[in-house]
Amino acid sequence: MEMEMAMQDAPKTRWTGERIARLGFLLGLGWDAKRIAQDPLITSTANNVHRQAQRFGLAFRAASASSFRLPPQAASLFDSAAEKRSLTREGIIRLLLTTVAAEPALLENILDDGE
Repeated sequence: MEMEMAMQDAPKTRWTGERIARLGFLLGLGWDAKRIAQDPLITSTANNVHRQAQRFGLAFRAASASSFRLPPQAASLFDSAAEKRSLTREGIIRLLLTTVAAEPALLENILDDGE
């Protein structure tokens, strides 16, 4: 029994398809390497997360500053919300947009101009 628990707590060593998919998913959410390493399915170190992302052709990408500029007040609000969730600004915006897009009525209500 004690050995079974020790094996469950031991870091994962093989990068299975499931772990690779989870790594890609969490990268897509904008999670940093430290947070990804703590994910129960990943259970690794931040350095190993970086190495494996590179190995599998995945990248930690920061949003391009020139692609979209937010007003300073909006940027501050998004940064605050992102920090609470251990995400990047890009990650929180992506999460917000995909959540809204998943609910067509919510999208219409947000975009409704009163007509």
